[in-house]
Amino acid sequence: MALRSGAGTGVIVSLVVFIITTVFLLVLTIVFYGGLNNEKATRASAENDLKVYVTDSERNSDKFKQVEANAKSQGNLSVVRYLTRQMEETMQYVDGNPNTTLEVFQQNMARSVGENGVVKTYLSDLQRTLSTRETELDNANQQLQSQSNALAEKDTLMEDMRRQQQDEIDEVMQRIDALSQAAEDYRSRVDNLAQQLEQSRQDLRDQYEGEVSDLESEIENYSQDNAVLKSRLNELESKLDAERIKPHDPATLVDGLVIDTLRSADQIFIDRGRSNHIVRGMTFEVYDDPSSIRVNPRTGQLPRGKASMEVIEVQDISATCKITRSVPGRPVVRGDVIVNAVYDPDYVFKFLVHGKFDVDKDGRPTENEAEYLRTLVTDWGGEVVISDELPGDLDFLILGVEPPKPIDPPINAPDHVFDDWLRKNLAHEKYNQLKRQAQDAQIPSLSANRFLILIGHTER
Repeated sequence: MALRSGAGTGVIVSLVVFIITTVFLLVLTIVFYGGLNNEKATRASAENDLKVYVTDSERNSDKFKQVEANAKSQGNLSVVRYLTRQMEETMQYVDGNPNTTLEVFQQNMARSVGENGVVKTYLSDLQRTLSTRETELDNANQQLQSQSNALAEKDTLMEDMRRQQQDEIDEVMQRIDALSQAAEDYRSRVDNLAQQLEQSRQDLRDQYEGEVSDLESEIENYSQDNAVLKSRLNELESKLDAERIKPHDPATLVDGLVIDTLRSADQIFIDRGRSNHIVRGMTFEVYDDPSSIRVNPRTGQLPRGKASMEVIEVQDISATCKITRSVPGRPVVRGDVIVNAVYDPDYVFKFLVHGKFDVDKDGRPTENEAEYLRTLVTDWGGEVVISDELPGDLDFLILGVEPPKPIDPPINAPDHVFDDWLRKNLAHEKYNQLKRQAQDAQIPSLSANRFLILIGHTER
């Protein structure tokens, strides 16, 4: 009985242990299964988060593996940190700002590169353009050097001409000295002859004093003839006054001569320089000779020259000019004359600029364009007269566009309408008054176009 009792107890203990172990394993299995599910959910969530940055197919690509290797080689950086650094360094290189985004950079470069353009292609085009410009610059420098050499040759030629001119002047001075001595000898001879003449006059007076009475009687006879001749003389003087040559218009006075030309460069040389108050930028009209700048009796206008020129370099007694306008078949040659209505080496012309002008021919006369003409006058050495009346010493009157005569306002018109009519009417009357006064005083009256022609001004 004791043995059976001990065996039964062992079985019960074994059974209890088995049950406890089974329960423990069941609980452990439930715990591990719950942890496994959590880990699966965590892994699925992590894989979904990872797909935001890179998909499985992208991770297995050779390019991504190369990126991982590059990130690892640079201090075990994460792929995102490596790519972020690469992006910042790229933006710093191309834009100078590491925080600039690709979209902002594309917007900044859209005007130059285009919306779908490639920066590398754009830079290559710029490099080719720069190379072309450098080639053009080299060619321009070669041309400049060629022109400089030509100018140096002209300077040498001018220096030779100056020496030759000085030799001629010295020769003329020697001749003048000789003529002065001859004049002194002639004066002595004249003084001697004068003394002889005085003595002869005295002798003749003594000799012919008795004949005076006879001559007085003859004078009476001649008085009647003299009256007739005087009448005819007055008639002839009237005709002579009508046909007498009028003073030259100051605009037709010759201001200088062409002394040489350089046709290959459209350059000419004139006999006026710094000593004659010539400055760079001055313009002149070129004529064949003084006879070709007479006023047209039918139109009252001066003809335009065969060429226009502008001063580009000034020496002491000469200047270099470039041709800005020319007439085909009529080249500028040595001996041609130059004219500028404003310039004179020894006289300052006075100009009155009145009215509004349409210099740019846009159909809108303005006071600013009148001020532009005044600036041309002063720049060219003339004097601008500021006055509403015509001065007695005026040389030229430059008139703008004639103000139209306004229509008379109705009697019941408001004050501002009447004031506007009064202002326009006064402008119209003042314009015509100055024009009539200039005609009566024989003062040349010029339009803006005629003035620009006379100073050789051309469109730039």
